[in-house]
Amino acid sequence: MTDVAGTGTVQAWVESPFQLLGALEAHAAGRLGRWLVVLPRKDVEPLVTAVAEVTRLGLPAGVTIQLPSGPPRHGGGDLAVGDAFSGEVHRLLVQHPPRRLVLLDDGRSTRRVMDALIDPDVPLVRPHVPQAPHRAVLARLAKMRLRRMIAQGRVRVITALPLPERVLRVSAAIGLPVEPHNFTWLRSLPGGEAGASGEEKTIVLGTSMVANRLIKAQPYLSWIRSLADQGPVVYRAHRRENASTLSPLTDYPGITMVRGEVPAEISLRGLSDRHRVVSLPSTAVSTLRLIVPEAEIQEFAVPEEWWMPGTPDVARHHLVPDGESDSFEIPQHSSR
Repeated sequence: MTDVAGTGTVQAWVESPFQLLGALEAHAAGRLGRWLVVLPRKDVEPLVTAVAEVTRLGLPAGVTIQLPSGPPRHGGGDLAVGDAFSGEVHRLLVQHPPRRLVLLDDGRSTRRVMDALIDPDVPLVRPHVPQAPHRAVLARLAKMRLRRMIAQGRVRVITALPLPERVLRVSAAIGLPVEPHNFTWLRSLPGGEAGASGEEKTIVLGTSMVANRLIKAQPYLSWIRSLADQGPVVYRAHRRENASTLSPLTDYPGITMVRGEVPAEISLRGLSDRHRVVSLPSTAVSTLRLIVPEAEIQEFAVPEEWWMPGTPDVARHHLVPDGESDSFEIPQHSSR
């Protein structure tokens, strides 16, 4: 694939704050065009907030963010997208295929996307989301288009996430370049808020797994309460969390609830060796280890008994810690 760096304008269709950061990092590293036009998906409030924050901090040179915007409706140009599982992306690939495509990070689902791209038998869909027949057909057509583009050298992947050696080896063999980044642009910005104040030096990253009905609520809540029983914590709510987890934790002693919509990669970039981050498997764990390596970051595997019945094995496989996980015991009930 001819590198698009410095060759003109690239459009980036992003549907989440993390995808936005991926587009900005790729451009700042000189891996997209000379000019980048970011098209954020409409009606995603956290994305609006994230756009406002990165604009306040100062966008990389050559970046324009269009609000409001919609997905590109013409083919032939150079395009970057964040969510290769998105119906919008699938329609775009089938109806208006770009000249060249860059796949940006979409959290840990990037690994599932890579599995789908290198394995003809893995569908290009989220493993835990039932697909209507028409969506399944669209996903198959989009995957066929992507596989043809890969064979023609028209697709690249830019990611901050570690990928298995097998995936990297097969990707190289089929002509799909994978280019790593480590948030150089974000780390170059002035330090952010520490994310905790006073005695609250432990930050707990909330999870969407309860809201997505992947894990049970009660054992998760018991674990969070047990952390607060050991000392004050800041609970940084995930943007998809709802009342099933937030309400029982809001007034619990020792928990300070933070519901900010700014991505953790931005808001927690000021952490130091005085801070501890605690989380179930999460993209933010992997990225914060790059951005604030001095902080203590603990990632815990999901206990087997927490999974909801029917959670697909493939979903569990992609929700495992990177490397070694920390161990802990779950109390049967809170002491308060």
